[in-house]
Amino acid sequence: MKRLDTLFHDTESLILFGSIIIVTILVSVIIDKGLMNKLVSRSKAAGNDITSIVFIKNIIRLTIYLFGVGWAFLSLPITKSFAHSLFAGAGVTTLIMGFSAQQILSNLMSGMFLILNRPFRIHDTIEVQDFRGKVVRITWHDTVIENEENSRIFVPNSVITSNIIKVISVK
Repeated sequence: MKRLDTLFHDTESLILFGSIIIVTILVSVIIDKGLMNKLVSRSKAAGNDITSIVFIKNIIRLTIYLFGVGWAFLSLPITKSFAHSLFAGAGVTTLIMGFSAQQILSNLMSGMFLILNRPFRIHDTIEVQDFRGKVVRITWHDTVIENEENSRIFVPNSVITSNIIKVISVK
């Protein structure tokens, strides 16, 4: 409790923490809106596939947030004094989360496989299990296809990689 009181009375550290968080968000927004949107629009204009660019954009945003938030927490004196406990707790927490999030991690790995190997692309028409439609979006977790009735179907990527995919038309 004493350390928390010290933290809240150390306005310099709190201002630095808040500033780092704000700069992290601003850098992410600037890169997302400016640079990445230009790359996406140029790729679309050239007729290139935007799947890889969207994937790279998401990786860059995640990296910016991880470094920014990590740097912000390192600027607080309270985290320096508890570093060993935090690292030990992080190891145990990671182990528990790994077991509880097996399906999510399976979808993430399958999403990376789909994006890197590209068995199909955005705007292709595919059939997986009993679902048939145009691929609208490929994320790390799922693939969104739109059927003839304009209904969006969210198919987990682990389902796609563990089933037979029929690519009907390629755009």
